[in-house]
Amino acid sequence: MRWGPGLFALGVSLYLSCHPQEKTAPSPHYVGDAVCQRCHAAIAQAYAATWKARSLLPVTPDLPRIEDFQQPPVYDPHRDFYYRARWEGDSLYLYEYRLRGSDTVYLRRERLDFVVGSGHQTRSYLLWRNGFLYEAPLTWYVRARKWDLSPGYHGGRNSRFDREIAPACLACHAQGTQPVAWTYNRYEQVGGPLGCESCHGPGSAHVQNPTDTLYHWSRWPKARQMDVCSRCHLEGFTVEKRSGWKPGDTLAAFYAVFLPHRPELGQAGIASHAERLLRSACYQKGGLTCATCHAPHPVGAVPSYDQRCLSCHTAGCANPTHPRTGCPTCHMPKGATSDIPHTQFTDHYIRVVGASAPRDTALSLRLLCATEAAPDSACVAEAYFRWYVEGEGGKEVGALAERLLERWGPPLVLAQLYLWTGRPDKALPYAEQALARDTTLRTLETLGYALEGVGQGKRALAVWGELARRAPAHPDAPFRQAILGYQQGYLSPAQAYRWLDSLCAVQPWNPQYHYNAAVLALQLSQHAQAQRHLSAALSVDPDYPPALALKRTLALRR
Repeated sequence: MRWGPGLFALGVSLYLSCHPQEKTAPSPHYVGDAVCQRCHAAIAQAYAATWKARSLLPVTPDLPRIEDFQQPPVYDPHRDFYYRARWEGDSLYLYEYRLRGSDTVYLRRERLDFVVGSGHQTRSYLLWRNGFLYEAPLTWYVRARKWDLSPGYHGGRNSRFDREIAPACLACHAQGTQPVAWTYNRYEQVGGPLGCESCHGPGSAHVQNPTDTLYHWSRWPKARQMDVCSRCHLEGFTVEKRSGWKPGDTLAAFYAVFLPHRPELGQAGIASHAERLLRSACYQKGGLTCATCHAPHPVGAVPSYDQRCLSCHTAGCANPTHPRTGCPTCHMPKGATSDIPHTQFTDHYIRVVGASAPRDTALSLRLLCATEAAPDSACVAEAYFRWYVEGEGGKEVGALAERLLERWGPPLVLAQLYLWTGRPDKALPYAEQALARDTTLRTLETLGYALEGVGQGKRALAVWGELARRAPAHPDAPFRQAILGYQQGYLSPAQAYRWLDSLCAVQPWNPQYHYNAAVLALQLSQHAQAQRHLSAALSVDPDYPPALALKRTLALRR
């Protein structure tokens, strides 16, 4: 997700590249499930029957229809939108609409391209448009058998069709994705569900030398095995140290994951399994890992959970009144999750759960690192910034993040914090410091917005030009070029309009592009074109304030 003040979004993206680091020797590469199946057919067949093998699927006529499409529409009272999904021929569509009485005063129809989620707990949906990937605002909740807004869209936070799906998000649901370099959510290929190499790592070396035990999961230390599961089942505020992690690597060398401190663990999150298991005595003393109980591709008979518990706890339960409903019932109770509605998950914090056990879920202004005991101070500071901008921590966390970043950096994140809080003058020197270290997409964007914020339009235009050269598939750079080029007198209204009109073809769902194109078309007295762009802006966002203001202005002129 990207955030930003006003209309000009500041790029704050957790871009976790899945490309390996450059080495002198050829790096291992992914070979695909079909190659693995040549030697491991039985394992592949067993895996195909698991939930993870359905983690992401294209919407096709063959997609199992587990949803109830006859249920009433979902209403968001904060945004005043209704949502309903329906099949039309071979395609699945999502309708967003607004009613006034019995009249439909607004309607948007979007085709759904991918299903995210195995169908065990939820099914969410993705839109793939001109290579850009977004989440849809409607989710099917399997246990409750009901439609509702997608996770994170409740309470006035409905971002509709604008939530970008970055590679970091997709990595835990898909294998074989091909992101477009220098973009946030554009893909050459979205990929398919999780497969062999999602957990075993790139298989080229194993194909060349099948007896090499370095590739065998069972030969990895248990901590490395847990790192594979933790990559997706340890959800917190993640700070990337370097790119290129693959299964078998030490997770802490690539990421630092931070969690808000709670006096007691409180309610589990949907992706907090690893966090809670790591705190359990069964892991710390008994060496239990995720794979102890969860067979990823069970070829033969699988022992029950009780049998696995009794393999260590041979005397059974010490409580004579223990109900005979299975060990997990009492020691790993199921319950609602803290972040996903209408779901129920097993709590992987294995312990003696008393009826009067404290359940204090109050947050303190403190983050704990779940991946290492002594994280780098700069990582700590960045984690507090992420906590702040993602909305959980509030102003106190923002003030703490600022103090930590001013002392420990990194400069880019401090510049982003100052931009986020409306202080481009303070952001600029740190953005320039960051540029001396690297010239990534985020760095150039941050510098460009900081320069604009302090009125240095000419320098900002040069930055956007450089970014457009490096990132031709990222439309925000030519958009800023067109606006600033016109404002600085380097582009005529006609030239700027042509740029914006072409960008509207790349992202026709972007109301900001259409609105600015409408303004320039009016200056050129191209009223039909202006009306076309204004209508397009309001067709994708009927509440877009600049477009509504322009519509009122035009109405007054008549």
